[in-house]
Amino acid sequence: MSKSNHKNKSEPTSKGPPCFSEFGQKAKDLLTSGYSRSQKFSFTTRSDGGVKITSTAAKKPGCSTAAVAGAYTYKNANFDCRIDTDSKITGTLTLNKKFLSSTKTSASFSLPDYQSSKLRVRIRQEYAALSTSMALNKSPAITFSAAVGSSSIALGMETQYKTASSCFSKCSAGIYMKSLNSDASIILANKGDLLTASCVLYLDKEKKHAAVVEFTQKLSTKRNTLTVGGSYAVDHQTVVKARLDDHGEFKTVLRYNVRPKSCLAISGEFNTKALDKIPKIGLALSLVL
Repeated sequence: MSKSNHKNKSEPTSKGPPCFSEFGQKAKDLLTSGYSRSQKFSFTTRSDGGVKITSTAAKKPGCSTAAVAGAYTYKNANFDCRIDTDSKITGTLTLNKKFLSSTKTSASFSLPDYQSSKLRVRIRQEYAALSTSMALNKSPAITFSAAVGSSSIALGMETQYKTASSCFSKCSAGIYMKSLNSDASIILANKGDLLTASCVLYLDKEKKHAAVVEFTQKLSTKRNTLTVGGSYAVDHQTVVKARLDDHGEFKTVLRYNVRPKSCLAISGEFNTKALDKIPKIGLALSLVL
């Protein structure tokens, strides 16, 4: 289950800029993470040998799914594997920066859809962050991104080249800014057609309370979307999040830690412009032993 707390492990270090994929990630997590319409239950066990097994069952509108995932960590390598009820098998092998200085390398595979397998490499230095990924098939799409600057301000870009059509299918650029109590970014994506500006404002020193605003505009059609939201830590066990966009869609989620690393999340969603419709409710329980 996705955690609703706005802190996450992808937070950039103080020694250099974040990767381009992390531009605006804080705002995205606050506005999307934890909200759900489904009923989901997961149970995780760990062994002394470093093996973690997670069983998950979920009921979504129109279908039910189940999956079993395993994770194993050995020194500087992590291996994850997941099997679901659709007979789909996915796995990822990750070598962290202790294996190669300032470098994180991962290779993922998927069966029977092996065309979606990928190789990813990230390099983080004091004034630059580079990332590249390549699909492991006959005509791979190659994605490259770079960011330069510091942990306080950085410029970045991302492009994707499709070898099958010999053309660039993606081109994005942006700026990232961070201070003690805020995190902001402006990104121009879809070859200059989609503008996204977001800002997270932390309301306390511990960053337990936060407000967020995101504005997007599709320049070719002049269609705009404004979304505001926030996160409030009631106590050390309870976090409440909410978001509202200019289309009237309101979502909220309450996350309660029933025990260390185990939590219960209750989500609600309705449209303020269509109050005659039944609200959608989601429930998620994650237990870790």
